[in-house]
Amino acid sequence: MTFNFHKKYFILFSAIILIAFNSCKNNSLEQTEAENKTSDSLSIKLNSPELKAVNAELLKDPGNAGLYAKRSGIYISLNKLPEAINDAKRAIKIDSTKAEHYMALIDAYYTQNNTRLAKEALEIVEKKFPDNADALLKLSELYFIVKQYQQGIDYVNKALKINDRSAKAYYLKGSIYRESGDTTRAVSSLETAIEQDGKFENAFIDLGVMFAAQKNPLGLEYYNNALKINPTNENTIYARAKLLQDLGKTDEAITEYKSILQKNKNCENCYYNLGAIYLEIKKDNKSALENFTNAIALNPNSAQAYFARGYTYSQLKDKQSAKADYTMCLKIQPDFEAAIQALNAL
Repeated sequence: MTFNFHKKYFILFSAIILIAFNSCKNNSLEQTEAENKTSDSLSIKLNSPELKAVNAELLKDPGNAGLYAKRSGIYISLNKLPEAINDAKRAIKIDSTKAEHYMALIDAYYTQNNTRLAKEALEIVEKKFPDNADALLKLSELYFIVKQYQQGIDYVNKALKINDRSAKAYYLKGSIYRESGDTTRAVSSLETAIEQDGKFENAFIDLGVMFAAQKNPLGLEYYNNALKINPTNENTIYARAKLLQDLGKTDEAITEYKSILQKNKNCENCYYNLGAIYLEIKKDNKSALENFTNAIALNPNSAQAYFARGYTYSQLKDKQSAKADYTMCLKIQPDFEAAIQALNAL
């Protein structure tokens, strides 16, 4: 059973990325006449004060490349990606001397999951603006995503030569090391990211996750620091509760899980973990049964929850209910060995 931890810092792409990343190039910066018309058009009606404001400025200054780049960013936030791409291309057509115009296009391609065109545009920026650290970090992200870790590190190091105080660069470096299995360097890079930016929430969270995997109490400190930055992050609160549970601090874990459930009744894992604590630690079978039942209500396909509830029923001497749950567990997952043994033992 898994819990969807914090939002990933990097955009995850589909399986075709490995093919698209290395495919042949076309000119991603060319703009058709139809795209020109779209870029020029102020007719797209969206309930966005920011969009209305920039459109008003474009009416006064229709040749301002910066305004098209700005509107591209607004369109990205509104998930209007074709319009975002068209505006960024128009900004480049008007003024190709500004790196930020290219970066607007790259951001739109990234959001669209078009890694081939993003990489193509980034390579243009790397040649045209060799001191642009943002482009180097974007290239590093691309290599990271396709698991070409050394190339990713190489581009981060190039970016750090331009700005050796970039928290984002150290965070990315730490993420690459972590993914490639170099835990020591990952921790060092993530801690450096925090040194550069003491409010880097994701760096604190990732360090918490790494130490939690080792059942190291230091993970609690990192989660606590992350929650000082964002006290309402339910995923971090859950992660802290799970680590408290793993460290044997069950009363504190119960309090944390219940605090989550007060705000979010759909936390399946909160119910399951509470059930496990009541069953294994508190020896409170009735409370365990209630929580496992709640977990099953949220996820009727959880073989693990059916097995846990079946075991709880067996502890309550309710063999018929235990048999029903073990049977359901095996219907969902036929190779669940513990359920097979438990069913045979009834």
